[in-house]
Amino acid sequence: MLKPIAKLDWDDGVLKASSPNVPTLAWTRPADLAEARLENDPPIDSLELADGQDLLTAAFAVVPFVREPLPEPVFGDGVTLAAREAFAVFTGHCLKSQRADAFRVTRGEPNDFLVCARRYKDIWNVGAFSVGATALTIRFEDLWKQLPKSARKYTDYLCEVVRDPNAKDPPEAQAAGIVRETLAGVAPDARIFLEVPPGGGFTLAFWPIACVHGT
Repeated sequence: MLKPIAKLDWDDGVLKASSPNVPTLAWTRPADLAEARLENDPPIDSLELADGQDLLTAAFAVVPFVREPLPEPVFGDGVTLAAREAFAVFTGHCLKSQRADAFRVTRGEPNDFLVCARRYKDIWNVGAFSVGATALTIRFEDLWKQLPKSARKYTDYLCEVVRDPNAKDPPEAQAAGIVRETLAGVAPDARIFLEVPPGGGFTLAFWPIACVHGT
């Protein structure tokens, strides 16, 4: 199991966190801790993630505290291919050398699941990963409403989905261990429901149709 840097404690509905170089801080919304970048502790040399619990430990008790840059994660068999791509959305590795214009952790619990999003220009990338089997609904409108006033608010999107296969998928998809599909005509008020296996996850990339077509 991944060794946490920070100590996390639940106290009457409040998440308290402290590390060797960070005094105890309180979070009434746990997702805010995963979004924080305190960077008061030294960099780390490796990030080995064996399973879904390691993903959540990294998200809440490692990444928010250490100084960047983060090393490329090394995944074990307990982390699905889709969850690996979702964790890259969380760390920012999905954008490679580009910096996101916005980063949000919209929902999450330290021992359960996490949903986050990064925006680069007009494109939103959503990532979600979980410890156990669960089902999650993504409301794109929650992100769309957070666009700055100066940004153009498109109303027609293409959504690229990366997810874990399920029993309804063809044998070749199940053998590959990952499914990639595209949804067209996605409106800002869309709700996308996905089931997640233990140690699994998914990513959603929302592209304005006008940008895809170069207009």
